Amino acid sequence: MTDHERLATIQSYAWTLELLGEALVQHDEMLECEHNPQLSFRNTAGIHQAIRIISRLASEQCGKVMELKGQDPGD
Repeated sequence: MTDHERLATIQSYAWTLELLGEALVQHDEMLECEHNPQLSFRNTAGIHQAIRIISRLASEQCGKVMELKGQDPGD
């Protein structure tokens, strides 16, 4: 994978995190009138888990880019 591809992947992860964050905000607003708190808790937990997974993947890709840049004798 090239640096450009890695950066594009990281960018898509960041956009996905932004969308998940927005979904979480909207979900919190919906909770005010929700009658099934257990279902709401599962939804919120799922969003949080997705955020953690995508954050980890983005971090791994950043690490690979940094690693490659450190090995590049032109830097």
